[in-house]
Amino acid sequence: MTSFPVEAIDKTAAPARSLTVVCVTDQMRCDRIIKAGKLLCELTGSELSVINVSRTGQMQDPESIEYLYKVSSQNGAVMTVIYADDVAKAIIKYIKENKVSYVLTGIPGDDDSVINRIWSRFTHITFFMVEQNGELHEVLHPARAAMALRQG
Repeated sequence: MTSFPVEAIDKTAAPARSLTVVCVTDQMRCDRIIKAGKLLCELTGSELSVINVSRTGQMQDPESIEYLYKVSSQNGAVMTVIYADDVAKAIIKYIKENKVSYVLTGIPGDDDSVINRIWSRFTHITFFMVEQNGELHEVLHPARAAMALRQG
């Protein structure tokens, strides 16, 4: 067993901050999700990260992506663009690898949407949905919410 002198331990090091992840598509109106994420970070003391995941080979709207990069930067976030064959799996992997505490998304589409797949996967993460008007709503019991949407 290795021991370290007490002087070698940095007692001033801050604990790692929790991470808030905003999931966006290549639509300019996703700026509302980034802005809501910034507000949530201010309330929780977490750091903001923005991700855009698209299917491999899918063309994105470059003007929208550039705009969302700017909005991310203006709100203190780094935006990451990921290409993957399975969008939901890529987002799930990102969430797991980055020890995320909060996830913000837009409104789920159909019952088999990427958002529903993500909600049903985690129980220890707080999910929020951002309405078209920018209102932020916590998704209570995300696995049940995803199941209810699937059942119609």
